[in-house]
Amino acid sequence: MKNYQLLPIGLLFAAATSFAAGQHEGMDHSQMDHSNMHHDNMEHHGKMASAVGMPAPVEQATQTVKVSLSDDMKMQFSPALNIKQGDIVRFVVTNTGQIPHEFSIGSIDEQDKHRAMMRSMPDMQHSDGTTVTLQAGETAELGWHFMGQNFVEFSCNIPGHAEAGMKMNTILR
Repeated sequence: MKNYQLLPIGLLFAAATSFAAGQHEGMDHSQMDHSNMHHDNMEHHGKMASAVGMPAPVEQATQTVKVSLSDDMKMQFSPALNIKQGDIVRFVVTNTGQIPHEFSIGSIDEQDKHRAMMRSMPDMQHSDGTTVTLQAGETAELGWHFMGQNFVEFSCNIPGHAEAGMKMNTILR
């Protein structure tokens, strides 16, 4: 009889724990101290984070950068990238081409691993906070809080695209 009484209590505890660990969208990233955080393989807001930062609400952006992805395998940024550690940037990404493209933020190592994965699953679509896949003519927004490693790679990891030059590396100032 006692085992049956413990089951509802256990379920209640599990539900409360799940609720407490839920997402916390709208959290003000500017008030967080990230200096002692380990950023590798970190999960934040239910989205995978990166060694170079994490997704952030676009409403908290201190600057907006427009990104154009084209079929000549170019990735153009306007204005030119001028990002420093701690910045929250709103990227407005448009695929101006006729074929799918991807916009991904990460370290060189993360992008290399992503390209390898994409070679084995070339039709994979992304919208996970670090990467967004866009069909011809589509526009998407991505908010990003830069922190961690200061060498960042923006890349289209659809097989053959980055290798043809569709990537941009920058060093945060």
